[in-house]
Amino acid sequence: MDLTHAKTAPTLEDDVGSEVYQELLAAFLAQLSVQVVELNVAAGARDVPAAQFVAHQIKGTASSFGAARLDELAKRALRMDEDEVELLGTLVSEIEVEVAQFQTVVGV
Repeated sequence: MDLTHAKTAPTLEDDVGSEVYQELLAAFLAQLSVQVVELNVAAGARDVPAAQFVAHQIKGTASSFGAARLDELAKRALRMDEDEVELLGTLVSEIEVEVAQFQTVVGV
């Protein structure tokens, strides 16, 4: 199959337009700040299901905004077993760092 003429997949920005995309991105970033706090609370309480609930929300939107690494970290949290609670703090820290990097990249 010749892929030289393959059309690239449309992005969310292509679908909704630049102005709406910027509004959605701002809302996503604001929600991410809240979700990082929620993840830290869950990790502090050693509550894997609560962290997975938040990770599921992040996974649902991160890839739409091109945050592939954040999406992968959220997927890792979703695959955790409750007996892996010791790993939760480390994973939440990785997510927190990735959120900060993503905010920097998008200019927030």
